[in-house]
Amino acid sequence: MIYQLFSIILSALFLMFMFLTLWYVAIPILIIAVLLGALRRLKGHIRTRVRKHRTRHHPIHAHDVIDVDFKEVN
Repeated sequence: MIYQLFSIILSALFLMFMFLTLWYVAIPILIIAVLLGALRRLKGHIRTRVRKHRTRHHPIHAHDVIDVDFKEVN
C-alpha cells in the first residue's frame, strides 16, 4: 500500500516537473524558433523585392532566342 502511494506521488511529481519544463523551456524555445524563421523569410522576401526593383535588364539564359541583324562592313 505504501509502495503504491509512493509510486503515485512520484509519478505526479514527475508529470508536474515535465509540464513545468514544457511550459517554461520548450514553449519559449519554440516561439523563438518560429519568430526567427519568420524574420529570415521576411528578410529574404525584402531582399528579393529590392533586387527586382534594382535590375533593369534581364540576364541571358540558355533557352532565350536572340535575334541579330548582321551588317556588311566594307
